Amino acid sequence: MRPDPAPTAQTPHIGNEPQSAHFVVREATVADAPAIAAIGRVGFRAVHDDVIGPAVAAELVDQTYSIAALTECITRCAKAEDAEFLIAESDGNVLGYLHYDCEGSEPELHRIYVDVERKRAGIGSALMRELHARLTPGSSYVLLVVEANTEARAFYERRGMTVERRLDGPSYFSSAMGLDLDSLPQADALLMRFTKNSDERPQS
Repeated sequence: MRPDPAPTAQTPHIGNEPQSAHFVVREATVADAPAIAAIGRVGFRAVHDDVIGPAVAAELVDQTYSIAALTECITRCAKAEDAEFLIAESDGNVLGYLHYDCEGSEPELHRIYVDVERKRAGIGSALMRELHARLTPGSSYVLLVVEANTEARAFYERRGMTVERRLDGPSYFSSAMGLDLDSLPQADALLMRFTKNSDERPQS
């Protein structure tokens, strides 16, 4: 098992985003699962209800944000050398989270969500900075974003991601997350890629 790095303190002011209250970014533990579930259940449906329909979105949430599913995912990431489940936390409150692993055909940032009441406070940016600091120079990963979600696409592009190709989002997401669903509507999505510059150094 890899050593547990110290939490990274953040007091960011990024671009036009307002400065947030002090928070730390650290690795998630199973005790964080209820707070992660609360953010994910709201955040996922806020983006996807209009894209794939409330019923399908609710089914996806039930499979990916149950406490059992999150506990298994957090535990798996903690044991892996090439996976990260990170949270941003302030005064014991989880503000956002990120889930990245290398279990599919290539490394992927599967999930990144922030409490809807704490958006534009630099939390998502801090989570991505911490992930990128942990990656080795030259490493690359992909991320799926709903094509209609122009705000999220712009956020990722500002952090160095580029669009690689268009695909059917629900079928890709279901396969990548290992979900069991009878049928899925089609919805256009974009696969974006980040590659860390070879002259950047991972966080010690």
